Amino acid sequence: MKLLDRYILSRFLSILLSAMVAFVTVFLVVDVVENLDKFIDAQMPRRAMIGYYLYTLPWFVSIALPMATLLATFFSMGLLNKRNEITAMKASGFSIRRIGTSLLLLGLLISVVSFFFDDLLVSEGMRRKAEVQSEYLARDYRRKHKVKKQNIFLQQSPREHIAIDRFDYRNQEAHGVYIQRYKEGRIAQRMDFNRLKWDEEAQGWRGFNYRIRTFSDTSNTITTAAQQTDTLLMLAIKPVDLVKMSVTPEEMRFRELQDFVAQLIRNGIDPTRWEVNMHFKMAFSMTSFIMVLFGLPLSVRRPRSSLAFGAGMSIFVIFGYYVAIKLGQSLGFKGVLDPVASVWLPNVLFLALGFLLLKRLRS
Repeated sequence: MKLLDRYILSRFLSILLSAMVAFVTVFLVVDVVENLDKFIDAQMPRRAMIGYYLYTLPWFVSIALPMATLLATFFSMGLLNKRNEITAMKASGFSIRRIGTSLLLLGLLISVVSFFFDDLLVSEGMRRKAEVQSEYLARDYRRKHKVKKQNIFLQQSPREHIAIDRFDYRNQEAHGVYIQRYKEGRIAQRMDFNRLKWDEEAQGWRGFNYRIRTFSDTSNTITTAAQQTDTLLMLAIKPVDLVKMSVTPEEMRFRELQDFVAQLIRNGIDPTRWEVNMHFKMAFSMTSFIMVLFGLPLSVRRPRSSLAFGAGMSIFVIFGYYVAIKLGQSLGFKGVLDPVASVWLPNVLFLALGFLLLKRLRS
């Protein structure tokens, strides 16, 4: 790495760090103002509130990174251009493409790191945040997200009702399961399981610590307990059905989404929405590289432009990009576009436009 590269990267990274702190702070303050009354009404403990925002912090970082990257590119290169340092570099034999190479490589590295950051920290944080919301803001959370991991009620048929206290999608375990079976309008049998775990090989639920109560026509009860043994239970409900109603794609890692999509296909269920979200995780990680690619030629095209122009152009570009990826997602959800094309097409268009601007730039 040459002295020139270290100089440019140091300017870029210092602005990137400042922009990240500013964006995350703004997001945090806005979220606190929006949700503070809900926390107070729910009498959420201070410890739970702190945990809520610690779990949300990785997501704030993830959505702030592309905007901060674009701003850092505009301001770092724009300041160099405004002070005629770019002209001095060109006079020393460096082309614009050579000057920007270090930023492009760094943008690519940021994109790779952001994918693993989202996959490891953001998905875990969103899962834990959902647990806090479900515990303290249950009504608001379920209304907003239309999902729940606790107190799940299912009616597979008029003769079989299932209630689940809690479902853990990662271990494919259901805790506190109560199954009621009816005959001629009256309850005929009730089975209480401490835990049910999906057995992939047997394609059934393995029940542990269960009790069965059978009701006769005269409402007499025969209780059978088997605390130390397990039993295989064949139910119409499968893990994929519980995951669909209790988990959002943001809470699942990329590999977990891959496995879940494969399960949906094996069970004959349309996987389109989940498949779109799966490919979106990888496509969105490329945003930082795209922002550097866009910001580089735009920041050096107008040597007399003000910093306000750079900030305004940054907002315009990032807004246009977010509109494009959300539109692509919607078309993918509706089946208009293939799931892969729906999330990668905006990237391809912006990459092509960015390379075109860079190629037309006078070096």
